[in-house]
Amino acid sequence: MNNPEITLVNYHGKNIRLRPLKQDDMQHTLRWRNDPEVREYAMGYRFPVTELMDEQWYKTALQGQGRNDIVYTIEHIESGTPIGLAYLKHIDWLHRTCDFGISIGEKQYHGKGYAQEVMQLLFNYAFNCINLRKICIQIVAYNKKAIGLYKKMGFKIEGQQKEQIYLNDQYHDLIFMALFRKDFLH
Repeated sequence: MNNPEITLVNYHGKNIRLRPLKQDDMQHTLRWRNDPEVREYAMGYRFPVTELMDEQWYKTALQGQGRNDIVYTIEHIESGTPIGLAYLKHIDWLHRTCDFGISIGEKQYHGKGYAQEVMQLLFNYAFNCINLRKICIQIVAYNKKAIGLYKKMGFKIEGQQKEQIYLNDQYHDLIFMALFRKDFLH
């Protein structure tokens, strides 16, 4: 089965805009990836990220855009500031599933409802524009705030791996959650 090409467009909410990732965003993402507080919740790479590593990630992400991965920059509309990233990755066109991830890298934008707004826009796109049926996410069990938000959005826990993630001198469970199209609360 051939993968359909996706035309990436901007999506606007009340406070944020989702726009395709651009090379210029690297000045922000490199800082976010190296911020231990942001990285702790993003389940990203746990070691310092160099400029070369970020350039390689960008090259791969930009080449994969619209095939099996979609990466959006989250931009605050009023200020025009990039504040994070959201993605649909490992899109399986046959089974109509994908993995979801989000990171609000600018900490002054945490706790303001932007993640929920991002999910409303991105999930509407995933279910109603590219016809996916299931969105999956993995989350560390200590991230109770995010788990609560995902449940509010309609995600349900599908499973758990005990003591899977090592951070801050202890092991943490990894939670698997999924949102089916029929459960999307839009």
